[in-house]
Parts: sequence; C-alpha cells; structure tokens
Amino acid sequence: MSNLFSRLLSDGANGVRLRVRGLGVVLIVANGAAWLWALAAFAGQPVLLGTAALAYSLGLRHGLDPDHIAAIDNVTRRLMQEGKRPVAAGFFFAAGHSTVVLVASAAVALAAGAFAE
Repeated sequence: MSNLFSRLLSDGANGVRLRVRGLGVVLIVANGAAWLWALAAFAGQPVLLGTAALAYSLGLRHGLDPDHIAAIDNVTRRLMQEGKRPVAAGFFFAAGHSTVVLVASAAVALAAGAFAE
C-alpha cells in the first residue's frame, strides 16, 4: 500500500497522467468520506450540518487566495525547471496547511476547555 502511495506522489516523468488520475480519485474518496462522516455525526443537528457546509465552502474559497496560488505556482515552476513533474505539489501544500489549521483548532479547543473549568 505504501508503495502505491509513493508511486502516486513521486515527481518522476513516468506515468504522469495515471498519477494525476490517481490523486484525483484519492481526493474524491477523501472528500466523500468526510461528508459521509459529517452526515452521520450531525444527523439530528441541521445547524451543525449547515455550519460544516459553510466551513467547507469557505475553505474551498480560501484555497484560491492569491498567496496560496503563488506559493504552489512557485514550487511547481521550480520543480519543473529541475526536470521533475510535481503532480502532488498542491496536495502537499494543502495537507501541510490543513495540519496547521487542525493543530491550531485543537489548541483553541483545549484552551477553551481549560478556561471553562
């Protein structure tokens, strides 16, 4: 399984179309799984489901901010000049950005819990 992901996320010149399709499938499945979880978790709470939809749409809009596009473009151009095919450059940027957001959210939740007591 890890060999499949390492081939999918590699930056070699072989199999670029297959890697692009594979990464697309991974992202579609991950988004579908996240929405299935949200539907299950917020089944009786339409306000929370609406909040999840709002957060998702604002996150998609945030991903198109000029600073994000410029950062991914710079990395992609640099790797292309080195003869690589950076299919997953945007994926890695998004994964790192999401990790920072999740850690910050967890820190805020823990701090709020500590102050509530």
